[in-house]
Amino acid sequence: MSSYPTPSEYQEALQAPAVAFADPELQDSTPRTNALGLPQPITGSFAAVFPVTTDPGGRYAVKCFLSERPAQHARYEAVAEALDAVDHDAFVEFAYQPEGISVRGDAYPLLKMEWTGGTTLNRFVEDHLDRPDVLDRLVEAWARLMADLEDMDLAHGDLQHGNVLVETAGEALRLRLVDYDTMYVPALEGRASAEVGHRNYQHPDRTDADFGPALDRFSGLVVYAALRACAVRPELWDEYDTGENLLFRDADFYAPEESPLFDALAETESLRALTGALRTACYVEPADVPPLADVREGRLEPSQVSVSRSRARQGRDAAERSTVARAFLPATIGSGGVALGLAAAGGGLTAAAVLLVGIGVGAGIVATRYRRLSLVRRRRRLEQEADRFASTIRELDRELESLREKRAELRTSMDERRQERLREIQAKALHDRLKHHFVREVRDIDGLTHKHVVRLKAANLRTASEVTPEAVEDVRRISDRARARLKMWRAALEEKYADEIPDALSPAQERRLQRYIEHRIDDLDDQIGRTREKIQTQRTERERIEDRLDEMPDLSIGRYVRYLLRLDTLPDRTEGPPAPAPRPSPESSTDRVPVPEPVDEDRSWWERA
Repeated sequence: MSSYPTPSEYQEALQAPAVAFADPELQDSTPRTNALGLPQPITGSFAAVFPVTTDPGGRYAVKCFLSERPAQHARYEAVAEALDAVDHDAFVEFAYQPEGISVRGDAYPLLKMEWTGGTTLNRFVEDHLDRPDVLDRLVEAWARLMADLEDMDLAHGDLQHGNVLVETAGEALRLRLVDYDTMYVPALEGRASAEVGHRNYQHPDRTDADFGPALDRFSGLVVYAALRACAVRPELWDEYDTGENLLFRDADFYAPEESPLFDALAETESLRALTGALRTACYVEPADVPPLADVREGRLEPSQVSVSRSRARQGRDAAERSTVARAFLPATIGSGGVALGLAAAGGGLTAAAVLLVGIGVGAGIVATRYRRLSLVRRRRRLEQEADRFASTIRELDRELESLREKRAELRTSMDERRQERLREIQAKALHDRLKHHFVREVRDIDGLTHKHVVRLKAANLRTASEVTPEAVEDVRRISDRARARLKMWRAALEEKYADEIPDALSPAQERRLQRYIEHRIDDLDDQIGRTREKIQTQRTERERIEDRLDEMPDLSIGRYVRYLLRLDTLPDRTEGPPAPAPRPSPESSTDRVPVPEPVDEDRSWWERA
């Protein structure tokens, strides 16, 4: 298959669930529909999700993929097996079906997920900003969930407001996690991450190579700090909420010492230590971020190696070289000297072996250290994010083209639809007349007897409406002559009522058809408009990422080697990511926009699919 279906193509297929789905339960389901009675997809970057209800009342979210993901089947199998073993109520039941849905004759995978009716985390927080007691309970529930994930050796991989749902039962709060595309389980050890997570929650150094049990520590700390801040200083919400975050944005993590939000949080005594822990976490490697339980108990610093590295990145010890950087040049000279000495002593092969081993070990150390450099990791993350936005834009462009084709088809197929509707009306009119002629009438036809009536009834043919030529051919134990006479009986009745069968749509029927076409076109125009807005949003985000990349120094491995050989320097910190614009005072400018305007849309969790 060259490409996966678009959301509108899935929508078309789901008009007949019994044909589209392979799962027997889903075959009897009813998708949620729009005003025109069409299945209503909720689209995200990589999937379209259809809420469906089964006959017994079961509710599911059916996730249909828009593109093929790396090792998708194996990942979901491993995640399902791990979640079955832990049996934690934060996880929803799901089943990955490799050939779960058929679209235009081709089978594609789907994910059948238990419906969860909770409130997304950011909406729940917004609704309870005036209830610090509720937010305090939410903080504790979050801390327990993070501790449970640590104990189970699991990581969700994309903890963010849209993937965390809050369910309430009286005073009790229950957190549910959804969307397991990036989840880490021990069986996936050694693999790369399928995605790098939501930019407003992830460590700025995280790349697809970061995939392990510590994956959620940074995002868990971000959410915890945001919840604590909202409970203590709810006024921050109006200033920093964008609809796509919990106070923090990615720019805060790239330059926390220049972040107005970090400064605002540090002004509050009860938040100062937590803010410092999160600030430090922005500079250490993702795997060195301490567990949330350690932060809560006052163990705020990661490993000493990470602390030293973080201080260097913050400019306090920028001139100090690491142990590897200090030892590299002497080690290189020493290895070369040993090789030359051995060669001079007649040990040419030994000298060559020493030289090759030294080169191999040195290259390995250089490559490993180079990949761990913050600047390199951050460039890689930004490049991966830019690629993800580009991929999303391509999918949206494909959907836009599909919607345009459907719109043009509606305009040009009016006559065909009119004829189709006329045939439906004619068939119903003929049925209304033939249903009053029972098969016992055939006994009056020469050559047909009561025996033939019995045979017709045995085939469940009781009226002339049911005695179609195709049905007559399937009647058993009657002669070809009898079949011909039955068909003639049906044909004679059709001719009798020919003048009563409409040969054109009535004015009212024509108006109804016109209105249906116009409503379908209006609906497609709305979808086209929303898709264009999504494309523009994605392009704006990609441009922002590309601007950050353009302003970030590009540290090549050649320059890093020259640095190790003391022939060059590393890029100065001032060459790094652009700092957030300073916040002007409220009265200084009417154009002050400290954060993007909040998204005025209350979307469900599956829109993040």
